[in-house]
Amino acid sequence: MNTDLNNYPDDNYEKYSIHEVDDKNIVIIDDPEALQKDRIIQLIKKTHKEGKFLIYVLHPDKKQSYKINHRPLHDALKNIDPRFIYDVTYTSAETDLFRKIYVECFPAHIVNDTSTNFWQLAHNEQIAISPTHYKPKAQILNEFYQRLFKALSNDIDYKKAVELRKEKSLNQNKKAKKLIQKLIIKFSKLLVIRIDFSINRKFKITLELLKAYLSIFLKKLHTPNDKVPPIVGFIWKLEYGIKKGYHYHFIFFMDGNIYWNHSFYADQLCKLWMSITQNKGYYYNCNNKMKSYKKLALGILVHDDHEKIDTLHSVVDYFTKADQFIIEKTLKNHRTFGYSTRKLEKSKAGRPRQINAGSNLG
Repeated sequence: MNTDLNNYPDDNYEKYSIHEVDDKNIVIIDDPEALQKDRIIQLIKKTHKEGKFLIYVLHPDKKQSYKINHRPLHDALKNIDPRFIYDVTYTSAETDLFRKIYVECFPAHIVNDTSTNFWQLAHNEQIAISPTHYKPKAQILNEFYQRLFKALSNDIDYKKAVELRKEKSLNQNKKAKKLIQKLIIKFSKLLVIRIDFSINRKFKITLELLKAYLSIFLKKLHTPNDKVPPIVGFIWKLEYGIKKGYHYHFIFFMDGNIYWNHSFYADQLCKLWMSITQNKGYYYNCNNKMKSYKKLALGILVHDDHEKIDTLHSVVDYFTKADQFIIEKTLKNHRTFGYSTRKLEKSKAGRPRQINAGSNLG
């Protein structure tokens, strides 16, 4: 369920929207553009899944009248807010494609009116195509949906964007797994810590400030002390989520021959983030939730525990997944993925390990 807290088009809609996370939890989202972009993306996903379809069909008992043939698609289109069809802060290949087909299919007086109530009209409402020509809304949306479905496989710009996203994901995946392989070869054991870092949604900060916090955090990792654990490697990924806003996924690695208390060191890293963000930060410490995971890739990882290594690779697959659709426009030329690159020192407590061909470290 996605609905507006304040009845559209009330001006208060600019401030708050409501988004259902699951059956029990509801969060207030104060970013209506991001919410609307997400709705368009979900519509594109539905289009991929459902295939070629008529959203409306002629009513068998009512002449020249349409009835709903696909309720989820009908509801998804009815939720479109014309003010956010055009990019302001965020962009995505899916919303670009939606907008392109929208401009091609819809009458200019609707396309150019960001306050149009077209999307909320009844599906049998007659819409002016020209001064003398009218079409029911249902017919316009059927034609739009057919064009949109066709464009998913035929539009050159969209296909290029999706391929680029996949290539980027694959490249990040390879680099992350190569680092893990290096670390396992260097050390007999690793201590694995996983934490998500973000900013509490009640605080408003710029993306530039968030990136500055990350830079300070990473620099601190280079100078371990009694408050900063000695990290031998890390992987991070910046994402945008409707629930969390911008957040960093992190995997940290320590020498498991010397260090074993993952909860203690995870807590140190969380405190470091809170200190750097002046208590504006938020974190999710996965190492404190180990009982909730069916398969573990946290805590001590031994070089020959191939099942745990495979699980860790699955976490990397999640980190580097290609379905991060929405991105802030200013991020298009900025890094959203990183990993430690400094030269590793061999552990004195364990001996270097050779990984045999049977392990899944490639």
